[in-house]
Amino acid sequence: MSYAMNRAIGAYRQAAVAVPPLAAVTLLFDEVLNALILTSRHLMDREYEQAHLRSQRAVGILQGLRQNLDLKTGGPVAKQLLDTYTRNISAINSVIGKPDANRRLQQLASGLLELRNAWAEMTSLSQRSLEPLMREFEIKHDIVRNA
Repeated sequence: MSYAMNRAIGAYRQAAVAVPPLAAVTLLFDEVLNALILTSRHLMDREYEQAHLRSQRAVGILQGLRQNLDLKTGGPVAKQLLDTYTRNISAINSVIGKPDANRRLQQLASGLLELRNAWAEMTSLSQRSLEPLMREFEIKHDIVRNA
């Protein structure tokens, strides 16, 4: 296993100990969404190395979630989650350098938000709305930096 994957798995395990497992998964999805927003901002600022690092943060978390699936116990649901995580990892890895990267990141975030909210329904955590999330993709990085 790579160092990054070990870190992602470790982050999942730490979150799972601090809060109930379903809430931990929800919070990890929040972190993935935040990483995608920051990836988009770095791309708008043409900070490609930082964009790559942020995108890899999202990938690492999804890899950690994927690694912790129990396919024997989870059955078809675990297999569907495995496919979902794998496809999102692949999509995130392919977005850097595309002319429409911001739109692609928004689409990924929209789908991951639905998955995050599905996990949140099983916890005491509140749902997140799509509109505020999409607005975060439009905020210029320089504006935030100067605030």
